[in-house]
Amino acid sequence: MTEQEKIDLSRCYCSQPGQCDVFKRVMGTDPPDWQWCQTSSAEDKQVFYDMCAKQGPFTKPNNKFITIQNLYDVAIGLMPYLRQFDGFVGVPRSGMIPASLMSVLLSKPLYSITDTNLNMLRYASAYGGTRMNNYMEDTKNLVFIDDTTHDGTTARQLRKTFGKDIKIVSMFSTTHGKEFIDKFGETLEGPHLLEWNFFNSSYVHGAMFDIDGVFAPNVPVEVCENEEKYLKWIGQVNPFAHRVPRLFKASILITGRLEKYREVTEKWLHFNGFNYDKLVMFPTEREAERNANHHQAVGEFKGNYFNDSENHHYFIESELSEAKVIKSCLDEHYEGKTKIIICPNEPITL
Repeated sequence: MTEQEKIDLSRCYCSQPGQCDVFKRVMGTDPPDWQWCQTSSAEDKQVFYDMCAKQGPFTKPNNKFITIQNLYDVAIGLMPYLRQFDGFVGVPRSGMIPASLMSVLLSKPLYSITDTNLNMLRYASAYGGTRMNNYMEDTKNLVFIDDTTHDGTTARQLRKTFGKDIKIVSMFSTTHGKEFIDKFGETLEGPHLLEWNFFNSSYVHGAMFDIDGVFAPNVPVEVCENEEKYLKWIGQVNPFAHRVPRLFKASILITGRLEKYREVTEKWLHFNGFNYDKLVMFPTEREAERNANHHQAVGEFKGNYFNDSENHHYFIESELSEAKVIKSCLDEHYEGKTKIIICPNEPITL
């Protein structure tokens, strides 16, 4: 009996995002993901299994963290092709980002999808939008826009619902997925991580997060040297709103901030709507050690904490120098498999 015949594809074996021993892939939150696997038929999973088997095992990340700026740049690159269409249909939800961008830049109407219907988002109102006055709602020359295409599941469903001849464009596509769409911007193999959904996805259940530089601007050096200014900064700084975890609870926030600043930090997190489970701060009694070599001391503090947890697969760190120290603290059996360090500002993964 072959290995394939021994595996029961009628059920899902994963309880959270991470490395899947069946598909030999990291099953994250981009379809086909671990939740897709829980609800899909054995036949659909067989198709995906066969594709994974053909490509071979994939356990290491491909060092791709795709930022919102990357998405914007790829969309701009597709403008010469997209200008031929009379309207843009955003595939919910992430496809609405590039579709909306193209709609504004090319002065064409924007459509959304509700069940089996296309709905033009009103082209004129008391608040503006008068450039769209000449467009009618029965526009036929439309293009469907998505952010990513993996195995073509969404594309096949769109053609089944709206007709086999519709045009579909994706900003990013896997080599396999491009067979199901008409145009794409860049090849992006899986697994990959997308800034616009990572911070509010089930990934955060198994992640640890730095604070300064990830959720808010780094504290300026001159501010760090003045206690009064420092307290004011960490208590009032505006967060990066698109990275604040709200829909899903982030497991651990771990910071080089000293424990003595816990109260002001927790107040700031609560005021800005952070959804998290635990806040870990650097011991105040080790302040001199931290100040002598900040990146090394804080990196080891974070790295040892990350290494000791079997349930955390991602560490989101703002500073590349600290990320390298964190990586050096990991046991060898974690290397490139279940422990991934992300520097979203670079952007790279280790």
